[in-house]
Amino acid sequence: MKYLLALLTSTLSVAKVTCQGSVAKKSGSALKSKIFFSMLMFFSAALLFCPYLDKASAAVWVYASFYALCNVGFQIIYISALSRGNVSVAVMFANFGMVIPIAVSFLMFGDVPSPMRTIGILLTCLSFVFTLKQGAESKRGYRLLIILALLSNACSLSVQKLFGKACVNENIFSFVSASYLISAVLCALIYLAMTFFGGKQECYPAKKVIPAAIGAGVSLGLYLVINTYAGRVSDGSFHYPAHSVCAMLLSALLGFLVFHEKPTRRQMVAYILGVVSIMLMNF
Repeated sequence: MKYLLALLTSTLSVAKVTCQGSVAKKSGSALKSKIFFSMLMFFSAALLFCPYLDKASAAVWVYASFYALCNVGFQIIYISALSRGNVSVAVMFANFGMVIPIAVSFLMFGDVPSPMRTIGILLTCLSFVFTLKQGAESKRGYRLLIILALLSNACSLSVQKLFGKACVNENIFSFVSASYLISAVLCALIYLAMTFFGGKQECYPAKKVIPAAIGAGVSLGLYLVINTYAGRVSDGSFHYPAHSVCAMLLSALLGFLVFHEKPTRRQMVAYILGVVSIMLMNF
């Protein structure tokens, strides 16, 4: 079951990135279009489980608010990074944020990894280091953006983990819908502020943004449901590294097939380390 959860979350995560990346690469520096895309994506995700909103308690709304703040920051930074450089590297670096929820799992919930699993986690971290490459194709600010994506993703994952463990009797679907509804509202406010106070800005055609945003939103909504459930029932020292490695391998395949990004030798070493780390985390 734990392997299925890791595979499902990584697949949905990469499906979302495919939709994000397709818009990010074409919209270039049009930040307003990225905000519009994120707003529609969050709204689509919220609609998936809106019938459960009436079951949201005060605790759900509190956790959802914290998650939304982290998530909006992450998604806007993330899609900006995707437009500036290598998609697979951005995905892998964002997933490196797993170290924070692993620490939360250990310190707060007693998820102590076995010696072999600890080696697997260290190999996973090493694999992310190998994915960083000196590339002329990365635009200015790319590295800063992927570092910020790492930190904001770590915060989002930690809030998920805390909600999953601290609110075991709360409805996950209501948490997901509330989180993305708040996220959509925040993006709408940012979009309106940019419209009224930001002056004339470059915009990518809305008709090209909407289909990708809906696809990303559906993937994102399902991802958060499964990932929150995994945080509730799975050992964090296994789920987060396994999810990250699977996402790394799938994003490499995605980058090659869709965005024509040829992996370097360093990245190939990283993929091998990732596979070995999953094998070690069995023990």
